[in-house]
Amino acid sequence: MLARSLDRSRIGRRSTQVRPWTDLLDPRGDRREKGTDEEMRAAVTTAPGVLEVSRVDDPAGPGPGEVLLRPELVGVCGSDLHLFNGHLPATPKRRRSLYPVIQGHEVCAVVEALGDGAAAADAPSVGDRVAVWPLTSCGACYPCRVGRASVCDAFELVGVHVDGGLAEQLVVAADHVFPIGDLAASLGAFVEPMAVAVHAVERSRLEEGEAVVVLGGGPIGQASLLAAKAKGARVLLSEPVAARRERALALGADAVTDPGDLVTRASDFSGGDVAVVVDTTGVPACLGSAIQIVASAGRIVVVGISGDEASVPLGPFTEKEFDLLGSSCHERSDVVAAVEVVRAAAPTLGGALGPEYALEDAAEAFAFAGAQGDATKVLVRVTG
Repeated sequence: MLARSLDRSRIGRRSTQVRPWTDLLDPRGDRREKGTDEEMRAAVTTAPGVLEVSRVDDPAGPGPGEVLLRPELVGVCGSDLHLFNGHLPATPKRRRSLYPVIQGHEVCAVVEALGDGAAAADAPSVGDRVAVWPLTSCGACYPCRVGRASVCDAFELVGVHVDGGLAEQLVVAADHVFPIGDLAASLGAFVEPMAVAVHAVERSRLEEGEAVVVLGGGPIGQASLLAAKAKGARVLLSEPVAARRERALALGADAVTDPGDLVTRASDFSGGDVAVVVDTTGVPACLGSAIQIVASAGRIVVVGISGDEASVPLGPFTEKEFDLLGSSCHERSDVVAAVEVVRAAAPTLGGALGPEYALEDAAEAFAFAGAQGDATKVLVRVTG
C-alpha cells in the first residue's frame, strides 16, 4: 500500500491524505466490487500507456483538517504524460510501482464537505470553487529544514504518488486548497502550472525592468511569460510554433522569435543584457542557447523536465559567472501568488485554454496533449 505523506510544514499541520487507488484492492490484489452507491467514476492509469475509465470505490469522508472535493476540470501536464508513458519511474526512496494511480494534479474543484477542524477562519467553505496545491513534504529532510519543500526528499504529489483529480471525489488537507472566487474552472485548473512558473521566476531573483527570455511557448512557457510580466519584466519568448508565438503576444509578450533567430533577436531585444533565461523546453540544446544569450552575471532557470543529457561548454561558466538554477514544483506562497497572476490575466488567458474532453475520453486527451500541438492547456471535464 502506498505510504502516507508526512506533514509538509514545521508548524504541526496535517499532510494531504489522499486515499490511494491501491486501498481499493483486497489482499489478493483484486478490485472489491461493492455494487453500492459508494462508488465514483475515475480514470485509472493501470500501467504505462494504459488508462481505463471505470467505477471505483469513493474515498471515505474527510477526516480532521481535511476537505472533500468534487473535481470539475483537470489540466493535462507534461509530467502527466511522462507518468502515463512510463518515463517517471519510482525513485529509490519510493520502492513501489507508481501504478495503478488516478492521475491529475492540475485540479479545479468545488468543496463538498469539511472534516472536523477544517472550518478555520481562513479555510474554504462548502460550495467554494478552489484550486489545489498538490504537493506535500516531510518537514524533516535537508530541503525542508532550509525552506525548500518543493524538493523535499520524500515529497508526494497528488495524481502521481497518491490519487488525483481524474475522479469524481478527492480528499485533501484544508490548507492545500485556495478559493478562487468567480474565476472560471478552466482558469482554476491553470493555477497549478502558473505556480510552477511563479516558482521559477522567484528562483531567478527577477527585478522590475529586467530583460527576460523564455524558451518554449507551451503551458509552462506561457505561464512563465505571465509570471515575469507580473514582476514588471520585459519578455521575449522563443517558440518554433507560430500559433504559440501569436498567443504569447496576445498574453503580453514584448516580443517573440523563432528559435532559429534567437541569438540575434535576444541581443537586439535586450541590448546584450539578458538578465534571466527561463528554459521550459526540456530540450538539451536549449541549455546551450541559454548559456550563449544570458548576460554576464545573469541567471538561467531550468524548469523543463527531461531525462536527456546536455553537453555544454565549460568556459562560459567562469567567463560570464552566470547562475544556473533548477526549479521544481512550487511552495505554498507560489500558489497564493499564482491565483492573483491568473486572475489578472483572465481576460486574455481564459480564451486560450482548451480543448476540453469528457472524463470518458481522458485517454484521447492524453494522446492529444502528447501530440505537441499548439494548445495552451488540454483539459478534462470530470464533473459539472
